[in-house]
Amino acid sequence: MLIGIPFLIYIYLRIRLGNDISDQERDEALFQEGIELFNQEDCVKAFRYFDAQIIEYPKSATAYFYRAKCHYYFENWEAALNDFEKTLRIDNSIAEAYLQKANCLYMLEDYKTALFELKRASRMFLGKNADVIRFIAELEFRSGDFESAEKNLKIASSLGDSQSTILLQTLFLGNIRNISK
Repeated sequence: MLIGIPFLIYIYLRIRLGNDISDQERDEALFQEGIELFNQEDCVKAFRYFDAQIIEYPKSATAYFYRAKCHYYFENWEAALNDFEKTLRIDNSIAEAYLQKANCLYMLEDYKTALFELKRASRMFLGKNADVIRFIAELEFRSGDFESAEKNLKIASSLGDSQSTILLQTLFLGNIRNISK
């Protein structure tokens, strides 16, 4: 009995605390070589690296994500979009994948779906990413929803985005009623 209780406590702690890194963190450590190639803008080698890793690790969201980023770098929008979608099917918690997917849709001139994906990205970033909010405002402005566009530009501006302030002054003719709203 005296040996059993500490053993059960040990097993409980191992199960509870043993899995303290996410799949994405583990994959980033595993694919460090390819990530460094991508960060050094050696996208041809990075693409080959991640293409090979996807064969070996077909359920790795990180491998698909970086291969998609390589496709995006090469302006291969359809292939990038497909890989970002695969990334999100495997792990739907990668906020940047929603943003990059929206960028692909924008480049393919599917503005309505791009706006939808941007709003998902904004929720993933908890509404604190000024670039995402500014991009949402730009698409809303493009679709004719000027009130929402102005509101989102004000939010992005309040988060410190100087481009949003310039857009507010330019698009709305300096009629900035209250940027802090």
